[in-house]
Order: sequence, then C-alpha cells, then structure tokens
Amino acid sequence: MPERFELGSGILDWERTERVTDRYGFVFLVQEDEMDRVEEKVDLDQSLANRKGRLIALVRETRKSRHVGDLFHEIYPQTPEVGEEIVLGEGVLVFDDEGGVGVCPEDKRPKWWLNVRNLYRAHEQTVTLFFEEDPQNPCPQGIDSPH
Repeated sequence: MPERFELGSGILDWERTERVTDRYGFVFLVQEDEMDRVEEKVDLDQSLANRKGRLIALVRETRKSRHVGDLFHEIYPQTPEVGEEIVLGEGVLVFDDEGGVGVCPEDKRPKWWLNVRNLYRAHEQTVTLFFEEDPQNPCPQGIDSPH
C-alpha cells in the first residue's frame, strides 16, 4: 500500500497561465478567508520533491466554482462530494517558485500534466492535498525540475 503524505490544506486554484498555455501543471492553495480578497497562498510541504507518485485532493468543503471552465476544450467546473478523493495527476512531484505544486508526467509532455477534468472538479473547493508515493517506482536521484 502506498504511503500518503499531507502537503497542505486550503482552497484549490491555479494561475491563469496554466489554462492559457494548456500546461495545467501547477495548482496552489489559498487560505479559507482569503478567497474574495488578496490571495495568501498556503505554504506547502516540499520535502517530497522529485519523488514519483500521485497528487490527490481530498475534498473537505464544497462550493460552486466561479470559473466558467475551459471553453476551448469544453471542460466545465463540477461540484464534488465532501470526502471525495480526486486524483489530480501522476508523475514526479515538483514545486514552482510561486507556491504551486504539480506532478511532471514521465513522458515530459508540455501540456495537460494534470487531469484537467479532475482539476475543474476540485477548483475552488476546500481540499487537503496529499502526495501518494509510488513504492514500486522510486524516482531516480538527481532528476531536474521541468522549469
């Protein structure tokens, strides 16, 4: 059974450039009371960077997403159930300089790193992000961040 590690809790979102470029590679969490004001990102536990596994969002509280969705790809927000586990993606756990987290896929594709339909299911929901390490497929030492 894979071991699961908590990265942080808050309201899930992503930068506009993730959608515009179709990378959909990084998400971040904002504090509960900051959604309608200046966003303050949650500091995530980065100790597991460069390990292989899955990024999972456990839904703690739901709300209707204010996002219209990705009109070009015809993907729209959905409201999940409290307690639902949403697998955002699989690959090498990476962090960006702006407080985001993602998983770089093994095939190193430049777009759709994360499962976009699942992202729109988790968008603006209060979640706890977990990383579930793949014990059968450890990450080689010295892997470079995709940035």
